[in-house]
Amino acid sequence: MDTPHTAKLHLEIDLMFDDPAAVQRHAGAWAREQSDGGTTQVAELLSQAAEGPESALMMLIEPDDVVGAVPGVTALGASLWIDGSSEAAAPRPAASSSDYESDLEESETGELDLGDLDPDELDLGGLESEEDWLRTIFQSADKLPGLELELLGYDQEEPSPDLRSRSLRRATNLRGAMHWAFEFLVDQLFDDVSTLRTEPEAVAETMQLGDLPPLHRAHYGPLFAQRFLAVTLDLGTSLATSYRSPTCVAQELALRLLLDCVEILQDMLPALELAEDWRGSAEDNLFEDLDHELLYDPAFDGIASSPLAGQLGMANLDVSSWFTPFFDRAVNPYAANE
Repeated sequence: MDTPHTAKLHLEIDLMFDDPAAVQRHAGAWAREQSDGGTTQVAELLSQAAEGPESALMMLIEPDDVVGAVPGVTALGASLWIDGSSEAAAPRPAASSSDYESDLEESETGELDLGDLDPDELDLGGLESEEDWLRTIFQSADKLPGLELELLGYDQEEPSPDLRSRSLRRATNLRGAMHWAFEFLVDQLFDDVSTLRTEPEAVAETMQLGDLPPLHRAHYGPLFAQRFLAVTLDLGTSLATSYRSPTCVAQELALRLLLDCVEILQDMLPALELAEDWRGSAEDNLFEDLDHELLYDPAFDGIASSPLAGQLGMANLDVSSWFTPFFDRAVNPYAANE
C-alpha cells in the first residue's frame, strides 16, 4: 500500500460572467439558507455577495466539491481567488471543513503575538499574518518525506472519514512544525557553537545547549557543541530520507530539543491544530526508549554506573558515552568517540 502523502492540485478555470446579477442573487439566497436566522451573519454574507459577482462566486465554491467524489483523497485546505475581475476581489482562504477554516482565521490585529520571544530568532521567511504562518507550516510537511505520518498520529485505519481526515491534517501539521523546529534548532546551535568558541565557559548564554541536562553542564564546551551539531544534522537527514530512531544518546537529546521547539511554535501559533497528546505519542513512536529523560532528574544522578542500569538493559547514560552509537547503529565520524 502506498504511503499517504500530501500534494497540491492546481486548477485554473476561465470564467465569463454573462449574468453577474444572477450570480449575486443566487449567493444572496444561499446566504439566507446558511444563516440559521442570525441577522449579523446573514448581513455579513449579503454584504460580501453585494461586493460583486466575483465575491459572490467565492462564497459558493467549496474545495471539497472538486475531489469529494474521488475515493482515497481528502481536501485538507485551499486558497481561493479570482484574477482579472473588473472589481479586484481580495484572496479569501477556503477550507475543506469548518473546523480547519476556523483554525486559519487571522488574529484581530493580523499580526502574530510572539510574547517574550525575539522575533528576529523566529524567522519564517518574513511572513506576518498568522494565516500565512499556518499555511507555510502545513506545506513544510512535504520537506520531511522520510517521517511517516503514522508515526505522528495519522490513523489510516480509522473507519470514520471525518476522524481519519482530522488525524491526517494534524499529523501533517506536526510534520511541518517539526521541519520548522529543526531549522530553528540548527540555526541556534550554530550560534551556540560560535558563542562557546569565543567564550568556552558561557553555556548559560547559549540558546539550546543550556537546555541539555544541567548536571553535565561542565562538559558542554566548544568541541562538544560541534559534535552535538553534527549528530543533529544527521537527525535531519534521517527525518528527510527514511526515519529511524536516534543513533546515540546525544541524538536522542537533539530530538528532545527539536520537540521542545515544536512546543515553542505551538505557543506562538495557538491556531496550529495538533493532537492534544501529540508530544507523548511522538515520543512513543520516535524514540527507541525514554531512558535519556533520567538525565534531567537529579534523583538518578549516577545511574550510568549502577549495576541496575545494565540489568534493565538501559543505554549508557554517562556523558562520556553520549556519542557512542547504539547497537547496530553508526554515528557521524566527526562526532563519534575515538
